[in-house]
This record gives sequence, structure tokens and C-alpha cells, in this order.
Amino acid sequence: MLNQVPTGMNALTRNVVINHPNTFYIELYKKKILRKDANEVPGEVAGDPTWGGMGQLDDADEEDYEYEYAGDGYALPAEGFSPAPMVDHNDANIGPVDEFRFVIVPKAATYGEEGYFDVSTHDIVMIPIGSGDEWARLAFEVVGRETINNIPPFSVRYVCNRRDDLHTDIHGDFINQKALKAAQREYQASLVKNSEK
Repeated sequence: MLNQVPTGMNALTRNVVINHPNTFYIELYKKKILRKDANEVPGEVAGDPTWGGMGQLDDADEEDYEYEYAGDGYALPAEGFSPAPMVDHNDANIGPVDEFRFVIVPKAATYGEEGYFDVSTHDIVMIPIGSGDEWARLAFEVVGRETINNIPPFSVRYVCNRRDDLHTDIHGDFINQKALKAAQREYQASLVKNSEK
């Protein structure tokens, strides 16, 4: 009987998120690990043999991965407003912190339907913003989840951090993480080399 309350809350939440004037349209991407498992040939990472995920506490520890499109959805900011810095044109604020809370629902309504997704930690939420031909996609990484009720099925909101390294224009592809890390290592090596001169 009591679980009818959160079930009803979740149904209402979906309707509110989809129809709210402050809701963002989103694209959700999931992390796909490219490391080969030990039963594959070769089973290695960066030339070293591997035993699958042994030694990996979380998929955030993986170094060889890419992001795979999971589906479209809607995200409604779900935090109280607090004073925030304004941009120079005085037409928007840039937010007081790098941590954001969203209620996220997939565009597809039912489990198993194409484009349906469950939001997980380390998923990337891309929010397209702009008008005409001038578009950008702002990237946020899901870093946690919290609930506002204590009866399952829980009403969940997601804690997200801004991912400035993944922002793109509307036609842009994600940055290749392996190439980015190689470039960062090369840059750091050049700094060390220059400092020794």
C-alpha cells in the first residue's frame, strides 16, 4: 500500500520533467570499456598483460574507453537557487558551483523500448544549447545519486559535475580520451624538459 505513494510520485515526476518550461533536452552517453578481457587474445593494456578488471576499483580507473550514445531524454535542474556570478552581458548566471543536481528521465517511456536508459554513475549528459546555427553541447558527468523519499521505488535525482574537457559544438565528436592523455603526457614532458634548461 505505501509503495503506491512513491510509484505515483515517479509517474508525476516524469510528467513534470517532460512538460516543465525549465527542462533541458539531453543526450545520454555511457562509458564503453575497450580493454580486452583475459580470455581474449591479446589480453593486455598498454602492452602489459591483464587479468580482466583485476585491480580496477571502478570503471573510472580504466584508461582505454569511449562513450557510446544511449538515448535522448530530459533533465530538470533540481536544486535551490543560491547567489551566482553573472556573465558580462548580464543575461545569464554561470552557477555558484561545479556540482549540479538534475532529475533525468529518458524520452522512451518503457523499459526495453529503443532509446530507454537507466542513468548510472560516470554516464555523460550532453545538454545542447543555442539557437539557429550556433549550438554547443555542454557535458556533465553523473557522479552520484540521491533520493528525497524513503520508500521504494525511490524518486532519484542525480548529482553531476561539469566536464569542460568534453564540451563540443553541435557537430563535434567526443575527444578521444587516449589521444588526449597522450597529448597531456607529451605536454608535461616538454614542461619538465624546458624547466631543466
